[in-house]
Amino acid sequence: MIGGRDYYDAGAAWGQDESIVFLRNGARALSDIDMFVEIGLPSTSCAGGLVARDAYGARPASGRYRPLRDLAIDGVAYGQKAGQVLFCGTLYRGLRLAREGGGAPRWFWTHAALAAFAGQHGLALHEGEAYAGTARETSNVRRQVVEYPTVELPLRDWFDPLSLAGRAREAVVRAGITIASRDPDAKVPLGPEYAQLPWAVDQPTLGAMDFARAVDPFTAYQEIAMWVGGVLPAPAPGTVDVTDNRVKLEKAGFDHRTSFRRGKGG
Repeated sequence: MIGGRDYYDAGAAWGQDESIVFLRNGARALSDIDMFVEIGLPSTSCAGGLVARDAYGARPASGRYRPLRDLAIDGVAYGQKAGQVLFCGTLYRGLRLAREGGGAPRWFWTHAALAAFAGQHGLALHEGEAYAGTARETSNVRRQVVEYPTVELPLRDWFDPLSLAGRAREAVVRAGITIASRDPDAKVPLGPEYAQLPWAVDQPTLGAMDFARAVDPFTAYQEIAMWVGGVLPAPAPGTVDVTDNRVKLEKAGFDHRTSFRRGKGG
């Protein structure tokens, strides 16, 4: 692991193969159009979320509902947002709950964990309904409107990990992506023509998203090693840049005893 530090680095304590290198010292980032159109990652959003029981009654599915709305917990305002992580060819989707005005966010990566939290705080879950539609975005680079299919997933389906297959998996491998994260709290860099790039690629971002609740450190470390060492294509050998002047002279035919002169014939 080269560059930064993330939660799964702890897996190195169980041994490591130094012939496999995972580089994390860059600032590579991609746009939604890059991920959903060029690579073919499925575009999904969460149709459900936490709700207050006193607002929706014992059956929170009743009434008009807007996904991931803000709510009060013990008299304190909290905001809900969705996040996604593409990890070694599998897409994980979670929910982030953060106190308005500051404080460490709490992440949920399973439906069971969110349901348990709701029960402990007198809340309920609104599952939401599946809906298929079309997203429209303006590509600053292409200078045109780009359309692609998108799906709103019920809360229970939102948390199901999705293993990529077919063209999407091939595109991820071809792009050399091990990890891509979309954290709603992360600062979004800008690319060409001020295009937003919310997907951080191969950067130490998963600790901040509490991704250990989805994949434990040891398993994550092993999966990265297998992905980088066995799935991604090996990088081509780099060109050796000779900087030692003595070596440069020798490669040019210089003999340190006779200079460039040939020895006398015998």
